[in-house]
Amino acid sequence: MSLILVFALVTLVLFGLFWGGSLVAQGYFYQNPADQLPLRAAVAALLVALFISFWVWIDKKHPGKYDTFFSFSGETAREFSEFEAVRWEFDPVAKGFKKDDKGNPTETTAKFKKASGGKTATFVEEGSNKKFVTHDTGMMTAALLVKADGDAPVRFKAVVKKDDRTGAVNYVSDLTERRFVEENGSRYIKHAQMGVMYVPSGAVVAVALLLNFLLFVVWFVAFWPILRFNWGHALGFATVFGLVMMLLVLPLLFKPNREGNKGAEVASGRASLLSISA
Repeated sequence: MSLILVFALVTLVLFGLFWGGSLVAQGYFYQNPADQLPLRAAVAALLVALFISFWVWIDKKHPGKYDTFFSFSGETAREFSEFEAVRWEFDPVAKGFKKDDKGNPTETTAKFKKASGGKTATFVEEGSNKKFVTHDTGMMTAALLVKADGDAPVRFKAVVKKDDRTGAVNYVSDLTERRFVEENGSRYIKHAQMGVMYVPSGAVVAVALLLNFLLFVVWFVAFWPILRFNWGHALGFATVFGLVMMLLVLPLLFKPNREGNKGAEVASGRASLLSISA
């Protein structure tokens, strides 16, 4: 749904709500509705619709980054162009991963750099130019070493699950939930989106909280000085309608942005699996 269509539909619905609702509510509370109520309803509808459309535009640029108070994640994305893949090699005789003297999986590393060109990030192995895959029949990438803080590489461990019956270790089944998580930290890299590190950010949290706060302010302004409800009634209506927007309406308006983003990640993950099977 385009932003223009979102703005038009929200404005139209709010205009009817403000005009009809104010006629009933102000007739009940104050005996007489405010003067020039149709014009006031139009101004209030435009104000709230502009803010909602602005928030939808922000979410379209950064899906899920600046969400409602109940859902926002508070993180930023940082790109990287090289990493080392830490691999566990499969032992067909033991039917498990090769182990060292201490019983831990034997680790080998291979360095990968981002290839130039292409719409999606492709990493190739230094020296052989083989495309990076997380696993095949002979190995599994257990971690990534990424230079996230200057020259010192940071280890990002793969999120895995262990079969209680067989003891086998594998990635989680949901492609969108597969990721490499920083040891002793909160940063992570998505399995199907190599080259992007997600970093929890206080600035993102602050902006998201500001947007949520302004949503209630905009509703309050619409009800109090524009539609001429007294401040107590305006505060009550702003609280109710603000919560309805956060819990029901905004998630619906954000949904097309999220579905597109999630679809891209799933497609990328499937492409990786196809390249492995090939």
